Amino acid sequence: MPAQKLRQLGGLEKYLATQHFLSLETCVITSARYTNADNTVLTEAVLFPALKALIETHAPLGIRLEGRPDSVDVAFAQLATVDLSRVVEFSDSGDLQEALEKQLGRPFEDTRTDLPLWRVEILPNNTVLLAVHHVIADGLSTVDFHRSLVQALQKTSLDPCSSSVRVPDLPLLPAVEDLTSVRVSMTTALSAIWEALVPNRWKRASSAWTGHPIPPRVLLQTRIRLMAFEPSVATKFSDTCRAHGATVTSALYVLAVCTLSRLLINDTHSPAYKTASMGVPISFRGVTSIPSNVLGNLGSACHTFPPLNTEFSWTQAVAFAAELKGVQKDRSREALGLLGWVANDLPRVIMGELGGKRRYGIIISNLGRIQGLPTEGKWKINEMFFTHSDTFTGPALGLNVIGDPTGSLNIFFRWGEQSLDIVFVEAFISTFRDTFDGLLA
Repeated sequence: MPAQKLRQLGGLEKYLATQHFLSLETCVITSARYTNADNTVLTEAVLFPALKALIETHAPLGIRLEGRPDSVDVAFAQLATVDLSRVVEFSDSGDLQEALEKQLGRPFEDTRTDLPLWRVEILPNNTVLLAVHHVIADGLSTVDFHRSLVQALQKTSLDPCSSSVRVPDLPLLPAVEDLTSVRVSMTTALSAIWEALVPNRWKRASSAWTGHPIPPRVLLQTRIRLMAFEPSVATKFSDTCRAHGATVTSALYVLAVCTLSRLLINDTHSPAYKTASMGVPISFRGVTSIPSNVLGNLGSACHTFPPLNTEFSWTQAVAFAAELKGVQKDRSREALGLLGWVANDLPRVIMGELGGKRRYGIIISNLGRIQGLPTEGKWKINEMFFTHSDTFTGPALGLNVIGDPTGSLNIFFRWGEQSLDIVFVEAFISTFRDTFDGLLA
């Protein structure tokens, strides 16, 4: 049975589909360890009925792409069925970091087959790794997958379930550009034209740290490190941020700039950088009134150039928190509008970045504390981490932050082998941790 065409991809979705098609990114990943009082193991008999319930609830779990992913007329199409035996992998790997790194190296080979745009790997300790094509889900959506899976596990029985699940007719969320205004202001338009025409030395980014340049040939190799702060430490940090009038995101943003500054000031071989090129993803779920239990891609990112400063400043953290709530939210929407200007020429524009300076040095993405999980029932989740595999043309270093249901604060550091030297990354992580601890001393 041919797939049923649902709708054309929006501007952001086309960009993400093209990035994947050009082998510049692979997936978004969220992992969580599932526990229960009975020590039940996640087998096919336990997991498949729950996943069947998710497919019958969330439209993005039953779709693929129709047409070349880098073409202007690419569309979403509904699959007739999803074969869970081809989507779920039971692994014997006991190393979470190794498993995550391997998943980040696995693209969705052909997005036009009868396979959906997601997959799951189950580790021996009941850790579930969800990998999704970025075109169907953002970070918050992957969290809702786990939230929905816990709820389904509480409700479903252990009755035999076929691995083949019929995909029901479900409405697909409109593209984000159809849910909120992405109109580009005259100021933003003129600024974009200026950036495109003037020599590089006149641009704001000319004196900003962005890590190593993008290599001239595509080779996506992502490396990671995991850091976890226990609930008592995470609570103390959150309370300290609140007491100063800052947020966890804004404090981590300033902390990252401070850490970077301390490394650069001691590096006599680095150029005279003045700023850091920083990015922070911003979700539009609030302004679009789309609830958290709907899977989709509803975000953009703000772009800032804070001056390098070796001293952590709560004043700067408070100021940036206000920026994120105000002007940066508007600018990030306009960034989607600017993307529409090149929607018909994305492959050339994206590949034109190869060999050049990166747009971002560091991106910090914080999903916040995970809420809305069932308080009753035997299944719980903890030890959550998430990340994104955009390390080739994306930021030199990515920090993905999540507060898991136990109250711990978990940070996923990611970088590409070509974007940063391992010695620099290890020094950054160590200095970041020491500075974090110093704020709570």
